[in-house]
Amino acid sequence: LMSSKLEKGATITLKNVFFNSGSFQLKPESFVELGKLVTILKNNPASKVEISGHTDSQGDATANQLLSQNRAQAVKSYLVANGVSAAALAAMGYGASVPVADNATDEGRAKNRRTEFKVVE
Repeated sequence: LMSSKLEKGATITLKNVFFNSGSFQLKPESFVELGKLVTILKNNPASKVEISGHTDSQGDATANQLLSQNRAQAVKSYLVANGVSAAALAAMGYGASVPVADNATDEGRAKNRRTEFKVVE
C-alpha cells in the first residue's frame, strides 16, 4: 500500500479493493488491503483523508455517481467499523468525472473503476 507516514496531498489508488459489477458491497478479498489502511490511519490519528469512488463512463451518469458515492461510503464504513475515527474520513463519489485512462477501451475502463484515498490534512 504505502509507508506508514501520510503526506498531505498524496493520492493513493487502493489496488485491491473489489466490488461486484453494479454493487457497493465490499468483496472479502478487499479486507487485506483495507486492514493495511486501518493500521496506517490509526498510526496517523491527526490525518484527515477523503475516500473517493470512481466509475467508468459506461451506463447512466446519475447511477454511476450514486454507485461511486456508495462504494466510497462502504470503504469509510469498513474503516470506522475497524476503529478509525469517522471524523478523520470523508467519502466522495465522482462517478466518471475524473478518468485516469481512456474510457474507449476495456483496459482504460478498468483503470477508471477505482477507489482512492487522498490525504487532505
